[in-house]
Amino acid sequence: MPIYEFVCKDCRTTFEALCFSRQDLDEMRCPRCGSRKVSKLLSTFSSRTGFGLGGARGFGGGFSGGSCGGGSGFGFG
Repeated sequence: MPIYEFVCKDCRTTFEALCFSRQDLDEMRCPRCGSRKVSKLLSTFSSRTGFGLGGARGFGGGFSGGSCGGGSGFGFG
């Protein structure tokens, strides 16, 4: 269940919403003004969590790819 970030084209409010299906995305409304003129923003993984594709520093090593890379997840163990 992905959480998406949106911006309202009418009032410029940014907000996050949990979307269960494509229909949820199609019916998204701005929580401030109620407009349906919303756009999904491109969010970056590393900007809020402190680590991204460069590695999980401070967590015992770099990101090793999990199931995609055949590693041990986030460097534990």
